[in-house]
Amino acid sequence: MVFDDIGPLDLGFTEISLSKGSEDEIPLWLAQNLEKKNLVKITSISTEELGKLLFQEKQSSTTPASLVKTYPDIYFRVKKLEEELKGKGIDGLEELKKVKSMINEISLIRLRKIIQLASLSINDQTLISKMTKEEYLAYLSMKKIISSFYGDVIGSSTN
Repeated sequence: MVFDDIGPLDLGFTEISLSKGSEDEIPLWLAQNLEKKNLVKITSISTEELGKLLFQEKQSSTTPASLVKTYPDIYFRVKKLEEELKGKGIDGLEELKKVKSMINEISLIRLRKIIQLASLSINDQTLISKMTKEEYLAYLSMKKIISSFYGDVIGSSTN
């Protein structure tokens, strides 16, 4: 959420302008800097959104090529929600436990799918676009380890 007109801002590769009252997707590092100056507010994720994501991930939990599209910065948004709930003191405790449980389950399901994708050496851009940056880095690392295992230990290739 943008509180005041901002810009144009030169990001090196592009320029952006933000309009007061708009909700824009901007790089997280920029949003954090602008939030420190009280120019924008980074929105967290709601417990309801997490519940919906968990339901969708569970529905497809046995299918490796079925990652659900979510916020690219979902783990950051969850941390922000947890901070907000901790700020409520005892009133936010039950919801905080629920959020932690849901995000743990979501991340385990998604990680299982990503491991399966890495072991199958799938490079589908549609699937990769559904991963967060953290998940993509884990996918690349696991894919490299699995490929190395097959090449170095077993003496064959996964490709």
